[in-house]
Amino acid sequence: MKHLSVIIAAVALLLGGSFSPLSAKNKKEKAVPEQKVPLGVWEDVDKTATVADIVAWMKPFDEAGIKHYYMAGKPEVVARYIEAAKSYPGAKIHAWIHTVNVPGDSVAMSHPEWFEVNRVGYNSYEYDPYVKHYKWLSPSVPEARAHMKAVAASYAVLDGLASVHLDFIRYNDVVLGRNLQKNKFKIEQDTYRAEYDFGYHPVAIEKFKKQFGYSPLDLRAPWMSPEWLQFRLNEVTSLVNEIADEVHAQGKQLSAAVFPYPTRARMTVYQDWPTWHVDIVCPMNYQSFYSEGIDWIKFSVENGLRETFHKNMYVSGLFVPDITADELYKAAKLSIEAGADGVNFFNARALLKDNKLDVVKKLNAEYNAVK
Repeated sequence: MKHLSVIIAAVALLLGGSFSPLSAKNKKEKAVPEQKVPLGVWEDVDKTATVADIVAWMKPFDEAGIKHYYMAGKPEVVARYIEAAKSYPGAKIHAWIHTVNVPGDSVAMSHPEWFEVNRVGYNSYEYDPYVKHYKWLSPSVPEARAHMKAVAASYAVLDGLASVHLDFIRYNDVVLGRNLQKNKFKIEQDTYRAEYDFGYHPVAIEKFKKQFGYSPLDLRAPWMSPEWLQFRLNEVTSLVNEIADEVHAQGKQLSAAVFPYPTRARMTVYQDWPTWHVDIVCPMNYQSFYSEGIDWIKFSVENGLRETFHKNMYVSGLFVPDITADELYKAAKLSIEAGADGVNFFNARALLKDNKLDVVKKLNAEYNAVK
């Protein structure tokens, strides 16, 4: 028997060890191809969920073809989602953070002087435009800017994270969508009303005065000033690009949820996203907010891509609660046919209702089936 063992060992060596029985651990895993049309969801984390709980939660979404999870929560909780995603080949976790609007940020809330000011002179720390959870920092205040960058950096260091995902990376909505005006807030915004028009922090005004020699408040209609508009656009853009430098230095991608198409984004929230150094842009093509039909989504996608030319991945965001399953399918198809690289759904919970997850499964079969 001793001689037989020696012979077996020798043969195994000659065959490069291939004589050993193959186990799951020894098998080389096949690389999972990227989806041709990436499909993703936005959702809040479950703070109490274990890794096993998250694996179970992800199962129906993975089976439907969801591979990208944009999760809002603290870094230590997002890390559990990253661990859970390892159970599903190709699944990726993105850390969804509320960048400039920071109602739950205890550090920021201890610094009232960091918060944005409207044209009336009200500080966002004390004054609530529209809703209680609108608490806007000023991108012009160096300490506020440093804090926002530090928050993003705290996610960028997470091993296995796909991207840091910026949301609320803008000013307050100076003009809401028509549906929100009429049906939710019962207001009519026929001009740029002072109480909703932010960016007038004393630091910002002094910075503008040094550049142009006058204050925007010296103007009769500052909202009509191209210089004052461009100044505010630049304040947000420079913040995004500084965050991009730090996130990219950690080997992670930067993504952002933005307003539907560039003209609307610039006019209503002072957001110039075609100039941002982001890897993935997720325009929120929520047609119901603007009292528009489903076909408007094609218009939005085309006008976004007209300026970005696919310099980054364009993922069309769809608002699931307000539309039927049939409309959701049409909205996704219109997005893709208009040139969108992928589709995101807001939110995961809404997809579990009214057979809408079946729509995702159908889209995945149409666009991502291995042929």
